[in-house]
Amino acid sequence: MPPRNKYPFYAFRVWQGMSAGVFARILVRNRFAVSPSRLWFAAQLGVHSVFSSMLGVVQRLVFAKSIKRSQLAQAPLIIIGHWRTGTTHLHELLCLDDRLTAPTSFECAAPSHFLISGPLLRWLPFYAPSKRPMDDMAAGFDKPQEDEFALLNLGVKSPYESLMFPNHRPHHLDYVTLTKLTPQEMAAWTRGLLRVLKSVNYRSSRAVAAPLQPQRIVLKSPLHTARLRVLRMLFPQAQFIHLVRHPDAVFASTILTWKALYETQGLQRPRFGAQPNGAPDIKQYVLDMMELLYSDFAGEAAAIPAQQFCQVRYEDLIRAPIAEIERIYRHFGLELSNALRAELERHLQTLEGYKPNQLAISERDKAEIRRRWGWYFERFGYSAG
Repeated sequence: MPPRNKYPFYAFRVWQGMSAGVFARILVRNRFAVSPSRLWFAAQLGVHSVFSSMLGVVQRLVFAKSIKRSQLAQAPLIIIGHWRTGTTHLHELLCLDDRLTAPTSFECAAPSHFLISGPLLRWLPFYAPSKRPMDDMAAGFDKPQEDEFALLNLGVKSPYESLMFPNHRPHHLDYVTLTKLTPQEMAAWTRGLLRVLKSVNYRSSRAVAAPLQPQRIVLKSPLHTARLRVLRMLFPQAQFIHLVRHPDAVFASTILTWKALYETQGLQRPRFGAQPNGAPDIKQYVLDMMELLYSDFAGEAAAIPAQQFCQVRYEDLIRAPIAEIERIYRHFGLELSNALRAELERHLQTLEGYKPNQLAISERDKAEIRRRWGWYFERFGYSAG
């Protein structure tokens, strides 16, 4: 796990734009089970939540009608795939295209008031952590981020509640696939997602430097891998990019990710073994979530028209990123301009010298991965040897 001093105590956490009402409901659901060593963090979130509530009121008064009227010019481009398959890397590469935009880290942390508070945060760059806790990649308020964080911060139930209360994992598994939600729950989830998209779309449309044509939104969330049916109902013309990676690397890297996020974002001192309350150990949790994430994937992906679905191997994306971006654009009938190619090259140069974590995996874990995830090896063409 990365040392704690890589994520200073004063650095902004992803929940610090949550309103007081949402924060209170999460605390009640989790029986106020905050670890003594995290009481300072809970107090900090409580103070921030009051200010977030006030800023949210101001944003509603100023921008609510404009956001409601905001219309997406194009269906979103949606990046899917299990955690640690390169979805974040691809998200950042695609958003170098000035025809595309995405929810940023701050917008996902403060979805109810970022139009008001966002400009102020630019004066406090030190407040944002410079590195991600799981892999030391660059972080920042303006980096593309998962819309799932925005949903939870708006009060929509999400499996990501486990990041706040890791010793109560898993949370809200019905919100992985969305197939067992009541009509009221499904309507609330849909409202939340559309609110995020319309807010981002409105921000994009009013930016001084925005291009003449409205920017298309690029979403990225591993959880959307299990929501293809719902997303296609909402956005029939949406296009999907699905990333895959060798299961051994996915397993080891995902465990490291959850541990790092539990440590830096959680209100509990995380415990990674099985718990008396029924929480599975971290390895079992990762194994279970992969199976749930892909429980309906084969059939739902097969129903997507070929021109709306593109699959990418992590190994190819890392080996030849520009060639893979070019292949994606060609598949979707998009133009990769010389200016964008040059921007991609400049960005990739900044990553030179970065060394990903080298994670060991035991033979026992390898055997369990092959037993539980053998279908992934077979479907996506990875060797189990």
